[in-house]
Amino acid sequence: MAAHPDVDLERRRALLERVIADPPLVHRDAPNGAAWRTSRSCYEYLAEVARPGDVTLETGAGLSTVLFTLWGCRHTAVVPDAAEAEAIESWCDARGFDRSGLTFDLRPSEVALPDRVEDGLLDVVLLDGAHSFPLPVLDWFYGASRLRRGGVVVFDDLPLPAVAWLLADYLDLDPRWTRMAGTRKWRAYRRESEGSLAEHESAQQFFRGPTASLTGRVTGWIGTMLPKRLRRVVLPQ
Repeated sequence: MAAHPDVDLERRRALLERVIADPPLVHRDAPNGAAWRTSRSCYEYLAEVARPGDVTLETGAGLSTVLFTLWGCRHTAVVPDAAEAEAIESWCDARGFDRSGLTFDLRPSEVALPDRVEDGLLDVVLLDGAHSFPLPVLDWFYGASRLRRGGVVVFDDLPLPAVAWLLADYLDLDPRWTRMAGTRKWRAYRRESEGSLAEHESAQQFFRGPTASLTGRVTGWIGTMLPKRLRRVVLPQ
């Protein structure tokens, strides 16, 4: 996907490099002692699709939270950890970055997102919060339901079972979504509809239930057995 003409990609990539080199101290259990992160290619994709003034939302918090803010989005991070929010706010303040467009919802996503379904349309949604079943499904259902037609949802940590099942067995087949980009670590979809994602079973003739490959099942099993500090190190990037 080509960047929107309003997006200064060179500046955005420079900000990305700065944040990677000097990350906020959000997750002390991360391998780098600062923050868990997705692949660089995911951040680069978000830099292309999230325009200044876009209304964006994510589950979880980290480098992406800072980047959405520095890129001029009106951003909400749903993360039930006040310390993580404070770390990001302090990082921005210490470096003189404007965070007036950043809001934190300090409730679990399964509580916050249903409560926010009437808050208006979104342009970009990043789902990188809880990864245990059924939370990725709930985050998608309530978070991505607010996407405007043509808006983008991005999923991280594809190898984990609850995420892999939702994408490979449902979204890849659903005509309401178009797969746009991704790697074995993350994937983006463009929404081709608008409004609630609820629909009658007669409209889901494409859905045949989970059919994960042996490789997918083994990878998912390994992912659930690994300690959190090792998952993003060992699983495919």
